[in-house]
Amino acid sequence: MVALAGALAAGTAFGYASQRGAFCMNSGMRGALAGDWVKLEALALAVAVQLVLLPLVFASGMARAGGLSLAPVAAIAGGFLFGLSMRWAGGCAAGIWYKLGAGDIGALPAVLGLALGAVAAESGPLAGVRAALQGAVPAVAPWVPPPALSAAAGLVLIAALARLPDGRAGAWSWRTTGLWVGLVATLAWPASAWAGRDFGLAVVPGTTGLLSGATGRPFPMWDGALVLGIAAGGWLAARQAGHLTLRVPEVGPLLKRFAGGLGLGAGASIAAGCTVGQGLTGLGLLAPSAFAVTAAIFGGSAAATLLARRAESGPGALASSPPTG
Repeated sequence: MVALAGALAAGTAFGYASQRGAFCMNSGMRGALAGDWVKLEALALAVAVQLVLLPLVFASGMARAGGLSLAPVAAIAGGFLFGLSMRWAGGCAAGIWYKLGAGDIGALPAVLGLALGAVAAESGPLAGVRAALQGAVPAVAPWVPPPALSAAAGLVLIAALARLPDGRAGAWSWRTTGLWVGLVATLAWPASAWAGRDFGLAVVPGTTGLLSGATGRPFPMWDGALVLGIAAGGWLAARQAGHLTLRVPEVGPLLKRFAGGLGLGAGASIAAGCTVGQGLTGLGLLAPSAFAVTAAIFGGSAAATLLARRAESGPGALASSPPTG
């Protein structure tokens, strides 16, 4: 019960900060293409906070470092598919969860698609494709940086970010969002260690786990409580700000978001993580796979954005206002 309470607390804090700071890598990466790096600056600060604090967490024995192996072909292919799908799903994996809590009913088919897509690639009809991509070249074994290297990298990154001007995304500045998310991502390690789980924040395992639980099969309860907490945090933040209104799209957009969710789930399964498991938690470990997956996600997001702009405005149309959601 203590471990589940920790999962709910971590998820709620993460969902609350994400909604208040509009912390979603779908809009963050699209915004960067238009010159607005505020949300990626928040991500960078969250990573820097982990780099400085996680060595202390691991040295204290409150958690054990869990590494991420790198399957290069799968990292690139799965990451690109995930990035490509974010636009249609209306958010990244964490984004659709906190938006659902904040009243975006259209996020529900995206969440369902995320679960089904991941299951299809993990043990369903796409399992062979996933296995082939992950085994295309020998995987690089998990690597955890020495504490001194992690702390030094975090301090250098913090010093670089301190020179940047402040800016807002949602109701918060990127500094507030990045600090909050970084602290939550750090505390998620000891919170999950209480459940015998050696990793930090991740969204996809809990999403697929809830689907398994709904069919009567065993599922990782800590991860399930975490994603429910993210939705609860989004609800709490929206209600506190007076922005909690139910928004139900028409059937066409709902189907599009479901299809996008399928791509998110399949891509995350192939790449062994998403913008949270790889991009936030993995970068906080300086995991080589995290850099590969995150870069591929950015590439997929850029491709989807450029294709959409060409379709809407004709060839050569690139300038547009930075997205907000």
